[in-house]
Amino acid sequence: MQGGIVVRKQTSAGVLVVVVVLLVATAGCNLVPASPTVTPAVTATARPTFTAVVAASSPTTASAPGSATPSPRPPQTPSASAYPYPATSPTPIPSGVSVTLPPTHTPTPSPTPTPKPLKLANQPPMTIQDWPRPQGDNGRGMHFLIHPYFYEDDLDKQVARLRYLNVKWTLALYADENQLAKAGTRFRDAGFYVVWRKSKRPYERIYGLEEDIHYLQSIGLPPYMQIYNEPSLGAEWKGKVNQATYLENWALAARDIYNAGGYVGLQLVNEGWLRATLRYLKMRKGDPIFHRMFFIPHPYALNHPPDYTQDVNGVLGFLPYARIFQEEIGFVPPMIAGEGGWKYNSDADARYPKVDDELHRDYHVELFNWFRTGRLSNGDPLPDYLLAFCPWLLSDKLDDNAWYDSFAGDRTLTIEAVHAIPPFTRKFSWER
Repeated sequence: MQGGIVVRKQTSAGVLVVVVVLLVATAGCNLVPASPTVTPAVTATARPTFTAVVAASSPTTASAPGSATPSPRPPQTPSASAYPYPATSPTPIPSGVSVTLPPTHTPTPSPTPTPKPLKLANQPPMTIQDWPRPQGDNGRGMHFLIHPYFYEDDLDKQVARLRYLNVKWTLALYADENQLAKAGTRFRDAGFYVVWRKSKRPYERIYGLEEDIHYLQSIGLPPYMQIYNEPSLGAEWKGKVNQATYLENWALAARDIYNAGGYVGLQLVNEGWLRATLRYLKMRKGDPIFHRMFFIPHPYALNHPPDYTQDVNGVLGFLPYARIFQEEIGFVPPMIAGEGGWKYNSDADARYPKVDDELHRDYHVELFNWFRTGRLSNGDPLPDYLLAFCPWLLSDKLDDNAWYDSFAGDRTLTIEAVHAIPPFTRKFSWER
């Protein structure tokens, strides 16, 4: 059977009559209609309809209602149905005729190009004992300001506040070499060591790092250089987050800092991105950078107490990142927390009280005392790799978490309590 037509007719009595016409065709012959087969009359029930597949090659118009010999319709692809469709048999190939089928071709996918190895200078690897630390190092720091441009009178005021808090570390944004020069000598004269972050987004290449490092070296400051800030977050991107773009730009900036003799600062708030960055650097043959690299965690605590370890939302939130470094590169690099601590009035976790002025004071004093006692709030020894902690934020009028100048008022209790901590110099394990 080469083809068939199923014709439905509705009688006046509501009976569905199905007529099946079989068409038999032979080569060179006209189509001859077969005798119609009439199915017994049944009561119509609601169910999906279908259209028969017609094997005829020449389309014609459908027969008028009541015509004894319906004309075949063009072939149609049946839609999905729970009921079987009329089966069709393939057209037989005449004997003695050979058929050559085209060869099957499976396209070969293009290989993903392997990034070129980074061209690195021959820099000596560093151990934790080799990393420079300020005189009278007490591990105490503060995140400086949120803007990368400085006015000299404001710089002098903010530096004086840092000295009142007796900090030895700070993290500062800067826009260009002019802002670096404005702040650099003031920080040096006050005895601060600085983590510098050039104000660029992760979709932007960072240029001029070599010159910035040479300037810092020339004024006697160690070039701790952070590359980008929280690049896994959409707020840092213009459009869609693109990890591949970040990885390429970060690796090139790390190369430039490393080759210029600076210290490569890696900042991430996503554990998956940390693994991806370390693995990408390995793929680019950048393993020597690991030995002159430091990490900048952001251990914000919400309203969790200082000994909180249930997840990363605590001031001990740097510990999971330490485990990742150990797994990926075999050791934990130095860490300097560049943001973190407790935000004023935070009540994110209903199990714990809101951070009022008293808790803000008590929690931050306990945090800074880690470096005096040599012990974390959970009872573990203070790890040598944690060089400093710089809570957010020294001063800003529009941020209620700033310790000074905020519209929510100064954190006076915290300021005075931190000022009152007796002077000390932090002891490392090899010094005890």
